[in-house]
Amino acid sequence: MRRLFLAAAAALIAQAGVAGAQPIGLGTSPQGTLGYTLGAVLSKTLAETANLQSRVQPSSGTGTMIPLVNSGEIDFGFANAIEVSEAFNGTGTFDKRPQPNLRVISLLFPFRVGLLVRADSPIKSLQDLKGKTISYGYATQEIIKLNIDAMLANAGLTIADMRPVMVPNLIRGVDELIAGRADVTTFAVGSAKVAEADAALGGVRYLPLNADNDSIARMQKVLPLSYIDVVEPAPNLPGVRGKLPTMHYDYTVFAHADVPAAHALTVARTFYERRDAMALSVPAFRDMKLERIATPIGVPYHPGVVGYYRDKGIGSK
Repeated sequence: MRRLFLAAAAALIAQAGVAGAQPIGLGTSPQGTLGYTLGAVLSKTLAETANLQSRVQPSSGTGTMIPLVNSGEIDFGFANAIEVSEAFNGTGTFDKRPQPNLRVISLLFPFRVGLLVRADSPIKSLQDLKGKTISYGYATQEIIKLNIDAMLANAGLTIADMRPVMVPNLIRGVDELIAGRADVTTFAVGSAKVAEADAALGGVRYLPLNADNDSIARMQKVLPLSYIDVVEPAPNLPGVRGKLPTMHYDYTVFAHADVPAAHALTVARTFYERRDAMALSVPAFRDMKLERIATPIGVPYHPGVVGYYRDKGIGSK
């Protein structure tokens, strides 16, 4: 009986050890997306530098993944700040469906988006856009339609001033520009699809956005967490012909509120301290500004990271 008792106790201890060693879940968008790449890079880095095991859990998109983090089925997730803020507050695409258990771990790097025309287009500024054809609709990517609305608002325009060419997604939007059916479209700076358009059209060109306070205020009324920053020209940035003021908004890593503080801190420290190493796999990390990583976005920061950021002089709220 004593041997049986000891064997049973040993089995319970072993089971507890296995449970304690359960890998953390990293929620991402499907394979091939930026979110999935981030999850894979973080998972590898955590294993190598923090002895913390994790599992990448791709889903059909952020609209599916964010509620899984809120419910605690997944520990961490990746999405842009606008989506996370809307989800927490139950607005926008999460209208009347608040996700109150979300907590921010860190802002990462900005999405840099702009309005794109052919290099030989007579459109030279935002003021030339009125009455032109523009890729629009984006039924499967609601945030892209908001991007366009915000950038048009920067110029004091709305979609009513344009002639929309309805498309389901970003790729088709650029395809319409290449085919000559749209005068202007949108895409993130530095993307492969922009390089494809640049080659197909003999050059493309981003339009500079206005950086005065009134123009920024109009833009932020449509997209509250957006801001204007300057992109410098570089060989890998087709369409950027000079210093380009354009719209930015941040990518984030977030977690369920009950994720252990130690895990939250480990993830935050990894991005803060391993930024340059991670940029070898995800070049966007070169644009990560450490002074911005605890910027308020209308969602609480996880308690496990607040003191860390405060010690770094970039306290979160």
